[in-house]
Amino acid sequence: MKTKHIFALCVAGLFGLSGCVGDLDVQPLDQNVITAEEAYSDPASYTKALMKIYSIWAIHSQEGKNGTCDISGIDGGNSQILRSWFNLQEVSTDEAKCIWPNAWCNAINCLAWADEKNEAEEGVYQFGMYIVSLVNEFMKNVGNAPEEMRSQYAAEARFNRALAYYILMDAFGYPPFITENNYSNSPSQVSREELFNFIEGELNDIRGNLPEARQGEYGRADQGAVDALLARMYLNAEVYTGENRYTDCITACKRIIAAGYELADNYANLFKADNGQNSDTRKEIIFPICFDGTLTQTWGGTSYIILASRAITPDDPTCGFTVSGWGGLVATGNLLRQFEYADPQAPTSDNILDKRGIFSSKYTDENGAWVQRPSMDITNLTGVFTSESWAVFKYCNTTSTGDMGPNSINGEDADTDFPFFRLGDVYLMYAEAVIRGGQGGDMNTAVDYVNQLRRRGYGDDNHQIDKAWLAANATLAGTNASVQYGNILNERSRELYWEAIRRTDLIRFGLFTSGSYVWSFKGGVQQGIGVDNKYNLYAIPTSDLSVNPNLNQNEGF
Repeated sequence: MKTKHIFALCVAGLFGLSGCVGDLDVQPLDQNVITAEEAYSDPASYTKALMKIYSIWAIHSQEGKNGTCDISGIDGGNSQILRSWFNLQEVSTDEAKCIWPNAWCNAINCLAWADEKNEAEEGVYQFGMYIVSLVNEFMKNVGNAPEEMRSQYAAEARFNRALAYYILMDAFGYPPFITENNYSNSPSQVSREELFNFIEGELNDIRGNLPEARQGEYGRADQGAVDALLARMYLNAEVYTGENRYTDCITACKRIIAAGYELADNYANLFKADNGQNSDTRKEIIFPICFDGTLTQTWGGTSYIILASRAITPDDPTCGFTVSGWGGLVATGNLLRQFEYADPQAPTSDNILDKRGIFSSKYTDENGAWVQRPSMDITNLTGVFTSESWAVFKYCNTTSTGDMGPNSINGEDADTDFPFFRLGDVYLMYAEAVIRGGQGGDMNTAVDYVNQLRRRGYGDDNHQIDKAWLAANATLAGTNASVQYGNILNERSRELYWEAIRRTDLIRFGLFTSGSYVWSFKGGVQQGIGVDNKYNLYAIPTSDLSVNPNLNQNEGF
């Protein structure tokens, strides 16, 4: 990993996370600070360094979105970690495609990546390892911090490292493994199971040193965030370790639910510019990546998700930006067919019965008129944004009252936080773990949780499900592919689409590479085909392989 002045950049940077991390909103350290001894010279230094760790999830640089990237050799705007993680998790799946002509787009769209440099892969890998490096340096010094902050700050830093390693484990399988206790310029890899066990051990160890769930500051790690990450890991444990951990998933979910989180009354507001200030949405969000249109200006994050999913001609007056969209990200036909329509023969975004489907089947033509897009499906990956499929308007930069994000002073940087973990996902994880045989849960409770989500989506009690529905085989997304527990997988798509979870879900169901369930351009073919199982992982970047002889490439690349 080719970072520049690794520790010198373990500072607050130009941006605080005002309103998101509270007392972490501090002034930057002196840019001339080079050594750890100088940087950790006073109590405030530890707060600033911890803030820097959190900030990497939102920004790529201390110098603004047009500034030099913290990591040399990559474009920070294109490779910001949340933008990159979204692309790896969504654009590779049955939920999204990106029609830009960039090389990374074709590789991820078609599940055809190799070991060549790829901006999306590089972003997740390099920034993930950067977070690990910053935490390691922090942990080597935190023993000298004032006693009143030492244990919680150390726990928060380790949570960030655990989250980074979880993402790296999920995407790359075998990233370099390095902590403050085995520091090396050429770290080795460990098995996926060993890395899983390390992350699990870290989370269990730090839990007691963090605030109880919902009792800490919004945007900072607490026990709820720990349990949410554990639950997600346990649900997918069989992929990572070969052993199912559904009982443990249920236990973690129950702790979260018992902590008092509640579903937001309004689904759409979970993805609006005031989701971090709105008491209705705050009660559901467990751990967000925070954005502020003034303080976290970036070409990545939720700005990317919002702008890339709008047409170049302003076709969404409610998106909350004064600039035109980028015309890149579109929904797949598979995603659109997850939803029910009042007129199934003539579906439009205006007659979706489940209001979780926040799409636009229309666009503004050259005459300023709203016209219907001709097709749900994508037949040309480098076509015109408005000619095929529908736009996804789930994320926007307007508030729940319809105003532009209050801190988006330039009209192009989002205030919208990204809900990395939220209660809706926990309800679905609980239900899936129950039907897969986990102990300690209850089928009736699982049904009730799913029904709560459907009641919120449809706005009525006419679409409730029962135990038979929950456990049944079902076809997926309007295709003929019948899958065990397919209904829960479909429900996860309706509830969680474009929340950077879908690839992980499809792998858990054995469908990501399989030919039994396909979508447009899977395998590079318009109708979709199965691909080699090696694509369940991304390739370790050659930029790291070339400088670290202790690393081996993932099999098949």
